[in-house]
Amino acid sequence: MFQRIVNYPGFWKSVFALAGMFCVVYMIIDFFFTNDSNFDVYTIEHVGKLILGGIASGCIYGFIVSYFKFKGKIKEQARREDD
Repeated sequence: MFQRIVNYPGFWKSVFALAGMFCVVYMIIDFFFTNDSNFDVYTIEHVGKLILGGIASGCIYGFIVSYFKFKGKIKEQARREDD
């Protein structure tokens, strides 16, 4: 079932779209809560960690959400074929 889901057309596009959106929202929220909108405290090291953390967490989030979305879609299609 896992191979069927990850090879389903549009699965990876959905994963990366959700990851990108999550990353942007995560970075904005993290910036405002951590630094009180003070741009002076940002260093290259902090920005690098923020971007890397956002991408990693976004990919995990995107994969989990897309996996269950496509799992439900495949089960629904199988149910329709059985009827």
